[in-house]
Amino acid sequence: MISRPHLWRKLSASNSLTWCQRCWLRSCLHPHQQRFNTLNIQMLADVLHKQVFPSQNVPHTVHQPPLSVSSSVEKEDKDLPNIQAHLQKFDLLKGKSQSIPDVDLNLPKLFGQSVDEHFRHIASEQIRDYKAMAESIAKSSPPPFPKEWACQKGWTKYKEDGSSQSVPFPDDDVVVFDIECLMQEGNFPTMATALSPNHWYSWTADCVLQDKLRWAAEPQLSDLIPMETKRNSTALASKKRLIIGHNVGFDRSFVKEQYLIQGSKTRFLDTMSMHIAVCGLTSFQRILYQSSIKESSRKEVREHSERQKLFNMAASEEWKKVSGMNNLNAVYQLHCKGEPLKKETRDVFIKGTMADVRNDFQNLMTYCANDVLATHAVFAKLWPEFLERFPHPVTLGGMLEMGTAYLPVDSRWPRYIEQANATYDECQRELRKLLVSLADEACHLVDDDAYKDDLWLWDLDWTVASFKMNRSPSSRPKAAVSDSESIGRANAKMDEEENLDLLAFLESEEEREERRQIVERVYATASRLPKNPTFMAGYPAWYRELCPRLHEDDWYPGPSNISTQCRVTPKLMRLTWDGYPLHFDSAFGWGYLVPSVQEPTELELELDRQDTEEEVAESKFPVKAFMAFMKKSKPELFQGKQTTGTKDKKGSAADSAHYLGTHFDRQAIEPQEAILHWDASKPGPKKKKSNPNLGDGPHDIGLPGCLFYGIPHKDGSKKRVGNPLAKDYLHRVEDGTLRAETGDHANRALLLSKLCSYWKNNQMRIEGQMVSWMKKAELPKYVTKQQDFEEYGQYGAIVPRIAVAGTITRRAVEPTWLTASNAYPDRIGSELKAMVHTPPGYHFVGADVDSQELWIAAILGDAHFKKIHGCTALGWMTLQGNKADKTDLHSKTAELAKVSRDHAKVLNYGRIYGAGQAFAEQLLMQFNPSTAPHQARTTARDMFKKTKGERNREGQWTGGSESFMFNALEKIANSEKPTTPVLGCRISKALEPRYVLDDFLTSRVNWVVQSSAVDYLHLMLVSMRWLIDTYNIQARFCISIHDEVRYLVTSPDRYRTALALHITNLLTRAIFAERLGMADLPQSVAFFSAVDVDTCLRKEVNLDCRTPSNPHGLAQGYSTPQGEALNIHEVIKRTGGKLTKAKKT
Repeated sequence: MISRPHLWRKLSASNSLTWCQRCWLRSCLHPHQQRFNTLNIQMLADVLHKQVFPSQNVPHTVHQPPLSVSSSVEKEDKDLPNIQAHLQKFDLLKGKSQSIPDVDLNLPKLFGQSVDEHFRHIASEQIRDYKAMAESIAKSSPPPFPKEWACQKGWTKYKEDGSSQSVPFPDDDVVVFDIECLMQEGNFPTMATALSPNHWYSWTADCVLQDKLRWAAEPQLSDLIPMETKRNSTALASKKRLIIGHNVGFDRSFVKEQYLIQGSKTRFLDTMSMHIAVCGLTSFQRILYQSSIKESSRKEVREHSERQKLFNMAASEEWKKVSGMNNLNAVYQLHCKGEPLKKETRDVFIKGTMADVRNDFQNLMTYCANDVLATHAVFAKLWPEFLERFPHPVTLGGMLEMGTAYLPVDSRWPRYIEQANATYDECQRELRKLLVSLADEACHLVDDDAYKDDLWLWDLDWTVASFKMNRSPSSRPKAAVSDSESIGRANAKMDEEENLDLLAFLESEEEREERRQIVERVYATASRLPKNPTFMAGYPAWYRELCPRLHEDDWYPGPSNISTQCRVTPKLMRLTWDGYPLHFDSAFGWGYLVPSVQEPTELELELDRQDTEEEVAESKFPVKAFMAFMKKSKPELFQGKQTTGTKDKKGSAADSAHYLGTHFDRQAIEPQEAILHWDASKPGPKKKKSNPNLGDGPHDIGLPGCLFYGIPHKDGSKKRVGNPLAKDYLHRVEDGTLRAETGDHANRALLLSKLCSYWKNNQMRIEGQMVSWMKKAELPKYVTKQQDFEEYGQYGAIVPRIAVAGTITRRAVEPTWLTASNAYPDRIGSELKAMVHTPPGYHFVGADVDSQELWIAAILGDAHFKKIHGCTALGWMTLQGNKADKTDLHSKTAELAKVSRDHAKVLNYGRIYGAGQAFAEQLLMQFNPSTAPHQARTTARDMFKKTKGERNREGQWTGGSESFMFNALEKIANSEKPTTPVLGCRISKALEPRYVLDDFLTSRVNWVVQSSAVDYLHLMLVSMRWLIDTYNIQARFCISIHDEVRYLVTSPDRYRTALALHITNLLTRAIFAERLGMADLPQSVAFFSAVDVDTCLRKEVNLDCRTPSNPHGLAQGYSTPQGEALNIHEVIKRTGGKLTKAKKT
């Protein structure tokens, strides 16, 4: 018998075997060796590949990493040399392939012969009942309105025979639903109506019938609207229900059962999200759409028209006919061609009182019912179109699951708000005190006109108002009589008090008479006092504007109205931008002043003063102070340069002597005459040279000796900066670009402004979150029996008001939670997410999808090129690149653009989303304010040439590391009916080529990646729901923030949920590869790098989230322990690789 090694040597020596046959032979001889594809990229182990891709043969792979690619590539494989040449062009394929341990795991049995069939099966099962309910109500004809709405507490059902009865909740499986809230009452619902296929329902709050004292600012469960439980009961039925509404996420937040921890089988379907997905508008299209309704001269609209003409773009206005705004009135008119809804009645809920509601109860209930009727009509029109444009059941299943978001909170939540407010108020008081002191110090400069030499304050309004008095009484006889009466009363009073006045015993008669005369002179001026005396006479105008008047409610002495939003504040703080003094120009906004090439001579200054009347006013600029400051701040600008000698260049003293003659007397010549000589003698117009190393500019704003450069705006050079202390420029404070030049007070004020920024911008949204607190009897017994349950603690929940498809890419939208940032040590209140805490006995289990959109873009490029994972430079860097040897995408871009790796991430994602070179130029100047526009333009052009490439004659991108990816994206974006490659979701009608022609290409390219990322999320949600239901895991969807997903899980099931998430990621990535024609998956992306198991929401499980409002951190301040971050091997170790519940021993 021949041994295996001898057989291998014998067969391998044979020239008759192809490379593929050798790979097969190697797999037979070494069945447990790792699999690598032809590019040295490790793939799924055989045991997993056979389970995930059961109908596919094992692709041609080697089972050990070859020494080099060329040694493992056969000549007959024609594609490999092209792939090699492409990768080597970008300095890739270096070094040995890094391998990671294979995963040996038995997956749950998949349905069908492919991953796509599996997802279709499980999604169809999940939505079957809800889809049937939707079909039934879409095809139904609404019954007529009741003759009269019952004004009784709770729900009332109206029958077909005209009778009505009180019911605990609507007993139909599906309803169209709408609620109304009286703004004066806060988050307490006032009334609601619901429509089923056969009945109308109305709900009335207790307080509508009679006044009710509110014991709490937030509603209790008893104040909310029951949709499936009886009053004072929390026992949920297992029955499935469907509630349809327009922006139904808002209505859902007033439904009682949605606050229960255990979760409900009721699902919500949003007609606004359906409309946006079918025919929604981009944010820019909304501007254009509104401008067509009302004549608009907005700059964006003009620039868009000019760009179309400049590039001779084929454009169409047809998209405006098939789309519209998102409010119910606009959606109803668009889809149902109905008359505009009457919205005047709504004002009662906005401005009225509960008495107004009682007096107009019937009309208000009818108004609410009309909205329900319009929503039903919209749904009946949209439903079949939605199913046609989004045929895959996963899309509907994902949207229904996304609509069940739930955030549990406890006593940490009110404590967090209280501490954030206290810290913010303290910082604001200190900030105001510092700003007041800066204003007071600056006010003293009015003495001796010292402000004229101040580089920042010279152009403020220093006009001082004198105290004005009325005319002398001599010209007003009636007033004289009045004055004599006043003097008489004064003398009488003095006589009465003289016996009590100590001075009467000490003064002589002459002294008393002198005192009497002084008093008489003072009283004689009484009639001259104006009725409205001059406000703060003797103070400059800019200071008076900061001071409240005595009659104002928030009066406080001094310039108490000052804040970081005042235009004078940056001047008082004497801010500089990269060492240059800040200046505000009415035409260009905030910018900074930069010296001209040479310091102007005295003659130039005098000539500048005489140019025009406008320049006379502006000649107050303190040139000498400016130059003295710049020599101190930027001495390198003046090294080797003289300002008075004969070696001066154009504009120097020698220069002027050359043009005006060497024998003329500068002191004797009149300025007006000198202008004539100067203009006549100079060969060309006087121009100020610009510094090529600076930003937006230069602009000559008429200030002698300097040029104006605008502070870079995040939206481009055409936008002007309105406030350099806004949140968009806080990172410039951190890196030292923006700083206060003098004084500890100013620098402290700058720091306090940064500390307050987050809470200042988010306070109202966070405090406005609707929290419903639950009593002990309303909590599950599982929670109340936990050892860490606090008898008198607070336990409640927030139901996020999510629009599950709030953008045309179908991204979910919610203003607070879906955009919540991570905790920063210098941002008050930024620990927001960490304040969402699990109730006793529960954990959060979730993960952040690693480079989700980058991987999606890369695999689209790989599929477009050769259908091999990593065959494009972008794909290879995504799968194999690493930071250590700088072969990953972000490191490569950082090297190209000469920026940090974090900044390179922003550049990369912006480019992948379709942003062009101009956007990259803006970012480069934002990242480094000292970058000149031409430098940014050159860098961005070179970067785009090496990444995106250049277009050839056929309009294809070539020569770049991402050219294949962009060709793939544009192929989809320019197709007749653009659809996502995995779930086949159609683009919004407002972006379809037949309606927009060549316009909005950037938005369409962006849609391909972003909408595919939404497909990814929906696939994950559907897969998790399948595993949760199949294996009886006690878990519910919590929230998805950015690329994160989080589930609320009972603590015993936390590791099974972690395994379910890892398996979900594997199946989701697998369907992407399968649908793109690649029946294999790299091992590096198959599973999450880590699944987080924690008791609060935070970016990393070990973050302590220390902030100014949480100085002690989570562990010490809130008793929140660190969580666990588990990779697939650690999860398998804890679960044994099984999703079934372990038997108790």
